[in-house]
Amino acid sequence: MNTVNRIALRTIAILFLALGCIGCAGSRLTPEPAVNAADVLQSLDSREQTQPASMRISSRVDYVDEVNNKRVVGQDLVISSDNAQHMRITISAFDKAVATLVTDGTAFALMDVSQNAYVTGMATPENISKILPVFLSAADLYRVIHGQYPTDDLADNALETQTFAWDPAENGYCRTLAMRNGHTQHVYYSYPAGDVFKIVVRDGDKALYTYEASDFKDTKTDQSSYRFPRKILFSLAKQKTDVRLRIDKVDVDVEFSDAVFMLLPPEGAQIFILDE
Repeated sequence: MNTVNRIALRTIAILFLALGCIGCAGSRLTPEPAVNAADVLQSLDSREQTQPASMRISSRVDYVDEVNNKRVVGQDLVISSDNAQHMRITISAFDKAVATLVTDGTAFALMDVSQNAYVTGMATPENISKILPVFLSAADLYRVIHGQYPTDDLADNALETQTFAWDPAENGYCRTLAMRNGHTQHVYYSYPAGDVFKIVVRDGDKALYTYEASDFKDTKTDQSSYRFPRKILFSLAKQKTDVRLRIDKVDVDVEFSDAVFMLLPPEGAQIFILDE
């Protein structure tokens, strides 16, 4: 074998070795922590029983809603909420409100300034998504923003039939919960921090809804401490929608006046009543 052939074969061998190592690195699984999974779940459940009585977040929002042909980039978003039901959502551009929605968990009212339209009806996830297309109830939106998981659509026996185990591919613990419509909700927790960094709703093996959160920071009061994600991404496959929140500021246990959660139609606005 001549020198050129030997060099060529050596080069090929090195290349295959390198590719093999890359493949090995890509398939490495994170080992399960040497702790009792039942104890981890109990600790998580204990922490999730506490949530702030009220909160206000200020953020920037980007989203693409292909179904409704909407695109928002870098607008200001403020969400104010108390008791996980009353909520006010305002989206602004250049310091002027573009749209405002209020809900008490049962009914909602939306003022779309660009269309001079005032819309009211039942506070379904679909109707609340007219201002922020995340397709969650006000209560569930409140939960995920401060680091918990949606519960409104879980099956009645979801907690009794749940599974909880280490997922080495996601590098976290996974809580699998049954939903009323037959889908499953997979909630992923980091360890040891216990942050909900990912939620996936699946129909069999097909992911329908994905929530991802990162950059968790502590928000402290005199009595309590909470961990909120500062970056959130909602991805909805069926709706062809991605919503990204970049949270700048979080206030908890805020005292709101009743007027914050009231929204009357301005004079001259077109009024639409949605009959559900």
